[in-house]
Amino acid sequence: MRSPPSQWPSLRRRTRVLASEIFAEAIAEVACLAERTVPPPEPGVPSIRARLANSLIASIAIVVASIGRIERLLGGSGGLPVNEIRETTLHELRLGEGALNDKRLLPSAYEVWVGERPNGLLRMRYTYDVARLRSLLPDSVDADVCVPLALDNETKAWVRAHVETPAPGTQLAVWRALKRRMYHYDAGVVAFYGFPRNFLLSTAQWQNLLSGRPRSASAVALDVGAGDGSLNLPLRSSFSKIVATELTTPLVLRLRAVGLDAVLAEDLRAAWLGHSSFDAIFILNVLDRCKDPFRMLDQARDLLAPGGWLVVSVVLPASQSDAAADNGTRQRRWNVKGNDFESGAASLIRDVFLPSGFE
Repeated sequence: MRSPPSQWPSLRRRTRVLASEIFAEAIAEVACLAERTVPPPEPGVPSIRARLANSLIASIAIVVASIGRIERLLGGSGGLPVNEIRETTLHELRLGEGALNDKRLLPSAYEVWVGERPNGLLRMRYTYDVARLRSLLPDSVDADVCVPLALDNETKAWVRAHVETPAPGTQLAVWRALKRRMYHYDAGVVAFYGFPRNFLLSTAQWQNLLSGRPRSASAVALDVGAGDGSLNLPLRSSFSKIVATELTTPLVLRLRAVGLDAVLAEDLRAAWLGHSSFDAIFILNVLDRCKDPFRMLDQARDLLAPGGWLVVSVVLPASQSDAAADNGTRQRRWNVKGNDFESGAASLIRDVFLPSGFE
């Protein structure tokens, strides 16, 4: 007669999950107490009191990261094996099989398709119908505006690292607990200290995209809503200075810690930013999450130097999400249409950028 299976493995898993949740709630409470001591956000340099509170928040983040590393050492990464990363084809996109929707493994806007799990195959979308996009663009837009990019080694390395070694469960539990209590980008700074969560383009891809920009040794750029600064990391060698904006003191201090000239500002005003104009303005993963995208574009246009470039990244098909929904004001909606990349991109240009005075 066979003995029933042991319940200990299941009990141990439940115990670990419970302990992780208790730890996360405790950390979240302490982090919130520290954040409450930070003075209300104002444009300009954070006060000494704000700096001390942020030092406590940074210490909490280091503790969370250390616990996460210990968890990974003891229990493994829990990721997927990756043997090959390649671009997907239009045919594979139409089939739409095996989409990777686990944001724990790849927390970004990437569309990724996986093969059979043992094969370790990731297929990433870099393909779109160039001819169709050009046909949908307004006549006033140059047909050569489309600049396709290709999957490169730097992007592959970032994707591989996140899929094979995702964030530990403890850090994710802390992130969920913090999101219920504070601005969710602040929550990410505490929960994922030392774990870069954002990636848009590789250094080579940025250089290719910006190759037509007027060059100057004294060029200054503005990064609106810079988060933890990881998105503009590949851009820093292209400008003499990058000014970054954010909505909360912890994020501003985090940006200054990585060498950026960061200011606390929701509106783009020259007096707050320290410059009357910028050679390039980057609005990366922000326009669809801000209170008023048209106002942001108007302010950005007024701050651009003659011949300056505005660089915007938006997930397509477009969908707005208010990043500051808790402040009691409503988000201005845009009328971007299209349920695929090509029609969404054409609508974004036609219905948002052109009416805002960009060409």
